[in-house]
Amino acid sequence: MEKKKLKKGVKIVLIIIGVILLLFAGLIGIEVYKDMQIEKKLNKEIQEIQNIMDATEFDEEKFKNKLNNTVSDGDYYKVERAYKNYLRDYLSVIYEIKNFYNDLDYENILTIDTIKEDGPGFVSSKLYVNNAILELGTLKVKFNNFSDEEKVLSYLDKKVDKYYVEYFKTIIGDVSQSNTEKELSNELEKTNTFLDNVLGILNYLSKYKDYWYISSDKLYFTDEEILNQYNDLLENVNTENIDTESSM
Repeated sequence: MEKKKLKKGVKIVLIIIGVILLLFAGLIGIEVYKDMQIEKKLNKEIQEIQNIMDATEFDEEKFKNKLNNTVSDGDYYKVERAYKNYLRDYLSVIYEIKNFYNDLDYENILTIDTIKEDGPGFVSSKLYVNNAILELGTLKVKFNNFSDEEKVLSYLDKKVDKYYVEYFKTIIGDVSQSNTEKELSNELEKTNTFLDNVLGILNYLSKYKDYWYISSDKLYFTDEEILNQYNDLLENVNTENIDTESSM
């Protein structure tokens, strides 16, 4: 009798365990299906964003609306926000670079009028160029960070499962610079070199302030060697704004 009760009890326990396992499997199945639907929706969202970026005419308002809205939840939400924050910061840096070049008054940094007004110490000119160099240096770092995988991955919450890290890598794609980005990076370097050379000229004129003067909107040097060295420096900035001669 006791054996029958024991067998019956074991049987009931096994049935309960089986039901729990079935329920558990069902819940897992529901979660997997839910995740698949979220990922599908997020993939669609990412493709739409890519289409905006690839369009002949960039719709900035539509792009920003996409970045401000979210279509997912859970860990997918973290991936989505990381992706969109990355794009938002990228766009912001591009505009910062654009504004930098719009504001850079490079044509008037080395003119005869500037030399007359600000020389021989060139306090204002040196301050302007130094600030431009500092700003450009910051922009270079910001821009190059977008091609640094470690920096890009820092946008994503480190606590997410490895699957979501790999998924984030997939939607971000190859972070190495494209040809267009390389051209922009090279342009930033050229501008940095230009500004360094301009600063070198201002420092040179300050150093040898007793060996030059201005007459009839021309810069004259009283020493041939100093003039030649100055002209060598001037060649590096490719400017035609200053007419120089020797008074020897």
